[in-house]
Amino acid sequence: MKILAYIPDEDWIEQILGAVEDIEGELTAFVLNEKLAETAVKRFDKVYLAKIERFELNTVREAVKQVLKEYNPDILLAPSTNKGRAVAGTFMGLTDAAGVSDVIRIELEGESMVLERLVYGGTAKARLKMHPPLSICISPGYFKMENVLDKPGEVIEVNVSMPDVETVFKPREVSENDPTKADVVVAAGRGVKDEKDMEMIKELAKALGGAWSVTRPLAADYGWADSWIGISGIVVSPKIYIAVGISGQPHHMMGARNSKIIISINKDPNAPIFEETDYGIVGDLYKVIPKILEKLREG
Repeated sequence: MKILAYIPDEDWIEQILGAVEDIEGELTAFVLNEKLAETAVKRFDKVYLAKIERFELNTVREAVKQVLKEYNPDILLAPSTNKGRAVAGTFMGLTDAAGVSDVIRIELEGESMVLERLVYGGTAKARLKMHPPLSICISPGYFKMENVLDKPGEVIEVNVSMPDVETVFKPREVSENDPTKADVVVAAGRGVKDEKDMEMIKELAKALGGAWSVTRPLAADYGWADSWIGISGIVVSPKIYIAVGISGQPHHMMGARNSKIIISINKDPNAPIFEETDYGIVGDLYKVIPKILEKLREG
């Protein structure tokens, strides 16, 4: 079986390899920068390199077209992120491949693939039996492969012609706060009443050496953050997840369920979040958080 994997950065190498750990076949990577190609070539049989400064869909589509002229994969594997799904959709548009996103488990059954994904906001799992060609987007945090042996791979550079469409980019400020990579994540929900009160959430995250985030309403509706944790946002898998003023609806918990330990603070003892919680505090966050910060300052 021939597998083409889109790798956006080094953090996805182990996850992609973990997803296909039990599948025998030729494993080829598709990357967009030279530095990443130098790392990926130690893990993949081949690496197709398209030197693209910015991820712009028209240019990426041209790159995928050039790769497909030289390589005809049975499966396209990509992260279930905005960019990953864009590459997967491009592959589907250029081939007859079917597509499945948010996959959390992959099994080979004869000549078929059995794909498992979360549905109904993460409250149930669906198992789909499908035949290649396939475009598969895997959810972050569900796959990992350790102790990977180096391979004598080969880098193949792809010449990409620039599209006629001109795209204007507005740079986004880079933040050191990345909940997807932190060991401790403090997340705020609608129990936090005002944007200025987010400062105590950020202070708690900083005091614990972690990152902060919010639920969808605080980001999408109120604009308090650029991203949110949940089925339509980012997925986190920290060692400790602290949910502050979060009710615990399924669409949010799907983004936090991989956390090793979940700690919840909510004044409603019947909040659904407590069904997902390892340690719960029933209380007013405006009284509980200052007390925790006070203890942390005391050392």
